[in-house]
Amino acid sequence: MRYFTALIIISTLTAMASGPVHAQTTPAGTAKWEICNQTSYVLRIANAYMREGRMQASGWQALNPGACLTETPPQDSPRFLYAESSPIHRGDIREWAGTTTLCTADDDFIADATNDCSAQNLTTRKYLVVNPAETQTDLIEAGEFGDKAETAGIQRLLKDAGYKISRIDGVSGRRTSRTIASFRKDNSLKSTLSNTELITALIEAARATKDTIGIEICNNSTSRIWSAIATRYQGGWQSRGWWDIEPESCAKPYNASLDGTEAHIYALQENFNAAGEPQPDKHLRTISTVPSQFCIAEAKFSALGREFCTENGYNIANFRPITTDNDGIKISLTDTDFTEANPSGLRR
Repeated sequence: MRYFTALIIISTLTAMASGPVHAQTTPAGTAKWEICNQTSYVLRIANAYMREGRMQASGWQALNPGACLTETPPQDSPRFLYAESSPIHRGDIREWAGTTTLCTADDDFIADATNDCSAQNLTTRKYLVVNPAETQTDLIEAGEFGDKAETAGIQRLLKDAGYKISRIDGVSGRRTSRTIASFRKDNSLKSTLSNTELITALIEAARATKDTIGIEICNNSTSRIWSAIATRYQGGWQSRGWWDIEPESCAKPYNASLDGTEAHIYALQENFNAAGEPQPDKHLRTISTVPSQFCIAEAKFSALGREFCTENGYNIANFRPITTDNDGIKISLTDTDFTEANPSGLRR
């Protein structure tokens, strides 16, 4: 069966997954199940089936582009699968998800799928339902790289590591070969490196590079803050929030290069009186005589455009521009960055 990135829809344990389907089945009695990554992303895999007589969810297994992993579930056991792109990649996390709510965690986990996840101190994801007769389940992108997935993955990792890759197409042309040679030279790697060894080196380079790109907001104030960002998006503007940040902690709401984004930030700070009673949130001070205004909402939001905010059900806030001369920036906010909010300040 082949799975594109899927929309998440609340469902029950017996719901069927949606999306393009191509099943490879096997005769009864065979329990081999291959999960293959035909995308250009390094994936994190979680699955669920009968283990030791119980339905258990387990994760995470890393799966490189073009690679497969083999599971051996019991014959006719229900199967469920969830995948997401590794956080080493630039941009937002991408999901290969379905409709069935099962347990997960941020770190490696094994969970009883029939018990309440919160009682196990676990979170949840939406898993795909997989036909128990399948011998191979393919995770794919719209580009359908197929046997070119490994090359497409190398191209994406080169780009994530800061090298110039104009197109991720899975074609190992002269430009890609030259870029690989530059990466090997820059990192003193042998020319005889296998693709598997190359991907391992690229993963570490991408992880190191990601720490230097995007927007990181650190809370050096005395109260929790809630942050939002606004960036150029497909020729227009997009504002998004909220990321809550405890004192002495940081969040990274944007994970790509700042080049061309004209990025802005906004934040609210929780506010209490001398008796410890909550007061209206303080808001981030503007530093421009003509503030840049963008849409915000009471709850988590993602708003396209910066005009007609109220007509589209949003409120308006004054955002602060940030420097985008480099690929990344780290912003530290203190108590002096905030002032008393007006009555329309919003955040949940």
